[in-house]
Amino acid sequence: METEKASTLPKETVEDQHFSRNVHMDHWLRLLVVLATILLLIAFVAVVVRLLGAVKHTLLLFALGGLLAYALDPIVEWIRRRKSMSRGAAVGVVCGGFVLLMLLAAALLGTALVHQINIIVRDHNTYQQGMAADATPQQRDLAAQTYEAKIHEEIARFNDWLAARGVHYDLQRALKHPLPNSGTFTSGLFERVIKTLGDIGRTLFEAAIVGLIAIYLLVYCEEMRHRFTMALPAPLRSYAEIWQDDVNHVLGGFVRGQLLLALIIGTAAGILYLALGIRLWLLLALFVMVASLIPVIGPYIGAAPAVLAALITPESHGLTPMIRVITVIVVLIVINEVGSKILYPRLVGAALGLHEVLVLFLILSGLEVAGITGMFFAAPLTALIVTTLPQLYRFWQGLPPISLTGKARARTGELEAEHL
Repeated sequence: METEKASTLPKETVEDQHFSRNVHMDHWLRLLVVLATILLLIAFVAVVVRLLGAVKHTLLLFALGGLLAYALDPIVEWIRRRKSMSRGAAVGVVCGGFVLLMLLAAALLGTALVHQINIIVRDHNTYQQGMAADATPQQRDLAAQTYEAKIHEEIARFNDWLAARGVHYDLQRALKHPLPNSGTFTSGLFERVIKTLGDIGRTLFEAAIVGLIAIYLLVYCEEMRHRFTMALPAPLRSYAEIWQDDVNHVLGGFVRGQLLLALIIGTAAGILYLALGIRLWLLLALFVMVASLIPVIGPYIGAAPAVLAALITPESHGLTPMIRVITVIVVLIVINEVGSKILYPRLVGAALGLHEVLVLFLILSGLEVAGITGMFFAAPLTALIVTTLPQLYRFWQGLPPISLTGKARARTGELEAEHL
């Protein structure tokens, strides 16, 4: 309503209301003030980031809870309107359905998952015993049959393949003696896997906290949004309301699309691994699903362990390791291309409004700055900043607020109409 009133005012009246014209100063002095304000804002953000680093784990839990709330919010709204019930009751229905789905998944896949986890733990212990100095011949024979031993064997074979083609690079030695403080590749990998499996209790507890945060956000989001808007000065409220709608569209579309895309890719990969007889098919499929949450490069990261697992899987039913490797690579490339070229634009659409090359740059930058967490949050955080800055600029210039995502949807509709 305030936006419509502002747009109907004469040009002179609107300009008189510009926030940037309330203070009369020389042009160069105004430019100096703007630059100083930007520098102070950057310094303020740097200080805040530094302070928040002390509670980064708590922030991560709240961020995950917020993303989960964004993913479930459309379902809550649909149930609330369809059944004419309160938002709290709709949240309860969604949570109950989610719990039932988790119980169904545990009933169908729980036994296989526990069995595969036990295989990893048992093989790791067997390998450690067989590599000990006082190991018996029987223990060494058992260790040679584990996944870790087969990985070392394949690395040595690849090293010989390089040497036969004139590439004088000892990959085996490089992996055993890497850069200082980095640990060996395979031992570090399996140690992290064992440590992760040992922290299952803590992970489940934190998952429950994330779920609780998501429930609170789903129940009280409308109240929190109203209080936030009313706490702002009157001239800012119309900008804040449109900014919140844009943020909901950007983050909501990104989260829901990325989750659905990861579920589709992970399910397809799991069916492929099971059909090829790969031993740890369920764990590998779950890894692909989690890795696919990273835009652009996630599915390729998730495919790497599957290729290695296919390489060390013994020949059976006429499937040699090389046939399995080629099949895994080809099918996963097809799955990823279908996901990125067909499903990704339809599921995520123009939610981020960022080019794939820029998204790739942001992901790699996020990895360098904040590790795995940075890879997950780099793209949506950048889209959030891109959504926020234009509204701040329009407020500074006294221009009426405008929905950036609304313009993007209209432009997308025009392009689709041209192709029809």
